[in-house]
Amino acid sequence: MKRIQTTEIYNRLDGAAAEGYTAISLQGSARSGKTYNVMIWLILYALRVPHIKISVVRATLPALKGSVLEDFNTIMHQLGVYNERHFNKTDLVYWFRSCSTIEFFSASDEQRLRGRKRDILFVNEANELSAIQFQQLKMRTSRLTIIDYNPSFSEEHWIAKDFNRDPRTYHFVSTYRDNPFLEQTIIDEIESLQNKNKSLWQIFGEGQMAQVEGLIFTDYSVIESFPPDAEKHARLGIDFGFTNDPTAIVRVSFDGESLFLDEVCYRTRMLQGDIIDALKLHHDRKVISESADPRLIEEIHRAGIDIHPVRKYSGSIQAGIAWMQQHPLLITAQSVNLLKERANYTWAQDKEGNFINTPIDAYNHAFDATRYVCMTEWMAGKKKPINLKKLSGIV
Repeated sequence: MKRIQTTEIYNRLDGAAAEGYTAISLQGSARSGKTYNVMIWLILYALRVPHIKISVVRATLPALKGSVLEDFNTIMHQLGVYNERHFNKTDLVYWFRSCSTIEFFSASDEQRLRGRKRDILFVNEANELSAIQFQQLKMRTSRLTIIDYNPSFSEEHWIAKDFNRDPRTYHFVSTYRDNPFLEQTIIDEIESLQNKNKSLWQIFGEGQMAQVEGLIFTDYSVIESFPPDAEKHARLGIDFGFTNDPTAIVRVSFDGESLFLDEVCYRTRMLQGDIIDALKLHHDRKVISESADPRLIEEIHRAGIDIHPVRKYSGSIQAGIAWMQQHPLLITAQSVNLLKERANYTWAQDKEGNFINTPIDAYNHAFDATRYVCMTEWMAGKKKPINLKKLSGIV
């Protein structure tokens, strides 16, 4: 087996488990490495200890597949121990030679939520679960429960009020400063929150408890899927990124009252060909893009895609946001990054802490892509909104 690098978070987790704690609470800032180190610890434990059942849970399946399951695959390959024949892709269960297993499922899976017992439980982004959902999982866990989270909540949340105050819980806080492997550009991005929004800096920079203040979009609901009638008249919005910022592609539709949003793509390091391939999956859909890279837009156009750059003007960001705020947002449940942006996209603050009429330049990639469509297609009043049939599925 190959060696793998860990951080102090791994040592504290391992020490707490060795001391006999039955619960471990990893509170932390963005990019502290807490999730990655937990997954390393769980894999090594499963390799070492026979006949152990481990459950890894997150609120939704798309979020789980895009986070802890990706980490699992990366770590297993880095260790040189991954065997594709041992992984049940349908049930998301991996069998180790030790006869131990790691299963992955979402809290929305009621059958598994209230299903069989396990030895070890890891709940990723535990603040996304309700107290009842978490209790159903914990009461069926016999040895150790581990949770991690960004503390974007108040003292009344079940994590702060109950879990962390239990004497059987080992609770500690980590920040991005505890991760020696972070690139400087990522550190700079996190530290820029100090000058953007104090509550975001407290949560994602210092790893301390706070409720996000100054949210831009508060009128929203989650829908199970993008409605067929909305699909017929949808546009695609795209905001280009590469190294640290993702390329975000969002499917957008408007019925005259509500905006329907569905995350299509949210990835870093996408090349021109990758973007073209992602857009071609949506056939002849009209695409509205940012206008900062005309050469890239022209190459996409030459690939046969109906792409149009957004027309920007002084105050267009505020105007676009103001128009979007007039309409409820209906966001699909699988739009994990879009929902995360909504929960953290805020107005900026001045030195005195007063909110100003300028959005922060963070947690905005998918919403920028959405705004480009709204500004081009509906704000000018030239486009008639579609008349959607009665829709259901709001959760």
